[in-house]
Amino acid sequence: MINENLIKDKTNEAEELVKRATELVPQLCSQAKEIDDIRRIPEGTIEVLKEAGLFKLTIPKIFGGHQVNIRTFIDVNSEIARGNGSAGWVTTLTNVCNWLVAALFPKDVQQEVFGEANARTCGVLEPRKCEVRRVEGGYVIEYGFWGFGSGSLHANWAALGIPIVDEEGKMIDNGLAILPMEDVEIKDDWYTTGLRGSGSNSLEVRNIFIPERRVISVSKAINGEYQSGYSKEETLYHSALVPVLALVLLSPPLGMARAALELFLDKLPNRKIQYTWHNSQAEATVTHLKVAEAAMKIDSAMLHIYRAADDIDRWAASGEYMDFHNRARVRMDSGYAVRLCWEAIDILASESGGSLIAENNLLSQIIRDARGATNHGVIVPTTNLELYGRILCGQEPNTVLI
Repeated sequence: MINENLIKDKTNEAEELVKRATELVPQLCSQAKEIDDIRRIPEGTIEVLKEAGLFKLTIPKIFGGHQVNIRTFIDVNSEIARGNGSAGWVTTLTNVCNWLVAALFPKDVQQEVFGEANARTCGVLEPRKCEVRRVEGGYVIEYGFWGFGSGSLHANWAALGIPIVDEEGKMIDNGLAILPMEDVEIKDDWYTTGLRGSGSNSLEVRNIFIPERRVISVSKAINGEYQSGYSKEETLYHSALVPVLALVLLSPPLGMARAALELFLDKLPNRKIQYTWHNSQAEATVTHLKVAEAAMKIDSAMLHIYRAADDIDRWAASGEYMDFHNRARVRMDSGYAVRLCWEAIDILASESGGSLIAENNLLSQIIRDARGATNHGVIVPTTNLELYGRILCGQEPNTVLI
């Protein structure tokens, strides 16, 4: 029998979390220049996000988290990104890396990570360089280097991809290791034009022992072999790995696209079209066409995103791991939706005149941040189109990340 009170409680909690994120939008907008200038999210803002519980979306309830579904994850983080793309990127990556710990690792590791107050995890699946040695009881990372450590400036744990090797040093699998941040050096190399505040610096590790319990097989996890041991009623932790990793990255682009439309419409009443007889851009037919097209691209992106989110949640609730074709399709949904978000932003930028390049123009920052967010390798449209097209045509996929 369906527990209606439980459903109501979950709905109320989701609405409350989205409301908290929405209330922070004005503050985040006002901090746009500061965030870019200092190349990180101010510690005071991190504290506000923490107090609002917005870093605990995927932490299990037994550890004091909210344990939301994927749709709520998207709604909350896209609202944060509506205020500032870098802030939305940090909360998105922190929350999904917390989910990795909760879904993939055994309870004793979860206790280590989530047992401390304000647990925040950063992560990078693929190292640029990593030399690992098998020792009794675990592994030693002799040297490792990982790029794009988003959220690392505010994290206390890191989930880092490493090769799993045997006693002879031969690689036998791809692994994911959990390390405390005191074992990780953050390199100050994040100098970019977009997502400057995400602090996505490179990470370096030298001669650090990792106990075996804090290393899992990525190849097994891709196929649904998780070690967390949650019951099937704890559906969040049975969600398919790659679909989750891909889809949650749509939260910031979606939020930024919505912010771009709001900014454009807010400035529209006082704008004319230069060097034409249109003294009011709002009255020009070309504006109506462009605004409608941008709005429909955002709506279309949302339809793809919500379809994928609901499918992830439904499969997780079914007790079965999402099948191969649907996992590939969620990657396609992610790639297609991110293209729609970028195209909507680009249309609005093209209709915004020369003032777009002003440093204090929020739309200019959105463009820079969105260009970085939409170029993430897991959601690049051409990559995902090729992958899905290959599968539809009966060919072998060109990646294991499905």
